[in-house]
Amino acid sequence: MKKSKVKWIGYLLTIYHFFARKLEKHKALDPSLEFERIVIYSTTALGDLMFNTPAIHALKLRYPGASFALVSSEKNRPLVEGSEWFNRVFYWDNKVRNCHALIRSLRRFRPQLTVILHSYMPYDILCAVLSGSRYIIRDNYLVDSSELNSWINAYSAPFDGHLIQRKLNLLSILGCETKDPSMRIPVHFNRAPQDLSKRIGFQMGASESMRCWPVARFVELANRLTASGYRIVLIGGAKDMPLAGQFMELASESVAAQTEILIGKTSLTELLTVIDGLDVLVTGDTGPLHLAVALKTSTVSLYASAEPEHTGPYQDRERHITLRVDDIPGEIRQPLQLIEADDVCIHVTTLAKK
Repeated sequence: MKKSKVKWIGYLLTIYHFFARKLEKHKALDPSLEFERIVIYSTTALGDLMFNTPAIHALKLRYPGASFALVSSEKNRPLVEGSEWFNRVFYWDNKVRNCHALIRSLRRFRPQLTVILHSYMPYDILCAVLSGSRYIIRDNYLVDSSELNSWINAYSAPFDGHLIQRKLNLLSILGCETKDPSMRIPVHFNRAPQDLSKRIGFQMGASESMRCWPVARFVELANRLTASGYRIVLIGGAKDMPLAGQFMELASESVAAQTEILIGKTSLTELLTVIDGLDVLVTGDTGPLHLAVALKTSTVSLYASAEPEHTGPYQDRERHITLRVDDIPGEIRQPLQLIEADDVCIHVTTLAKK
């Protein structure tokens, strides 16, 4: 983030506040305050939205009579459109060129409290202040500048723990419950029908190669699982379709016969049904991992760059196994290849038998 950008936005907010003075700047929040109109920002990736659902649930419990507006991204639309959690949903791409449209919509909502759970600074603060919100709370990340903290009534401090708990702890200043870390699905979807066969999901794609277990490793795992009677279900978005081709090229005829390819064939809500019907999902650090956790589907998740104690499964720990590569040689493009298929297989079969 350019310091000059933050500086100029700070100047703009100072001028606005001089004339409008709607924000209760520097005023402390406390549990006695009541709010009727609350805006929540969650404008980043699908996994981030899932991490935010415990905090959103805590806010809903704390203010049961309030109207809630969500600011989210188009990529999250299938998970929030029509949700009973929110009275209004506004979609924003985190770009300054579209701030004016968002601000105009938010002004009509007349927010009293804005809770920024995950968005991009400095434009989220710009929109929150110019929308006329009286109070602003923000979950600050390490990459965020502290120069605009004076425009926030409360913000998170450095925390060596899970992101979900950090967000819940932040909301304790409002009197919110902080002990329920359960992620939830905001929209209705069809539950999977009962299936007596053992189905193991493979999510092979991820946002970057460092988060991907090599396709050859997935094939090795499939060899072991199908020999024991398990069926394989390949899931993912359209961009993961080349991985399905690679998988089938490496797979034997017997493995291919016991593999169902759903990559690029499901909507996000249909994917929820698929994951709900799995016995175990094997995946890197991806959005479908967090959907599976929320759906109480067991997972074996593989980590290289991120710390699972901060961003891995936080609820129902007995359902989830995380494997992490700690010492990554600099020349390896896919460090997860250091995790052996035999190790993953042991954990998958143990979870599938529960």
